[in-house]
Amino acid sequence: MQTIRGYVQALPPVTGHAGEDAAKVAVIADDGTQYHVLHKGAGIGLLDDINANVEVTGCVTPVVPDADGAELGPRYAVTVKSYRLTDGFDDPWYDDAVR
Repeated sequence: MQTIRGYVQALPPVTGHAGEDAAKVAVIADDGTQYHVLHKGAGIGLLDDINANVEVTGCVTPVVPDADGAELGPRYAVTVKSYRLTDGFDDPWYDDAVR
C-alpha cells in the first residue's frame, strides 16, 4: 500500500476494445508523477472530483510503455483502497501565520 497526495485530472477517452478497461482519471502527485486510477474499488468515485486535491491510498503498479516506445514521463496504475479530499489549505505552500 502506498499513499499519494496530489490532484485529480481527467484523462482523454480511449476508443476501441482497450477503452473499456482504460482509466478515466489520474492522480497527479506533487512531484508530477501520473497515477492512472483503475476503475474498480474506491477509485470510481474520483470521476466526480476532477481538479480536487486528494490523498489516495492503494496498490501501485508500473504502466507498461506504449508499443511505439513513447515515454510520457513516469506513469503508474493505482487500485484505490481509500481516498479523502483535501482542500487548498492542506498544501505545504499555505501558511496562515504569514500575513
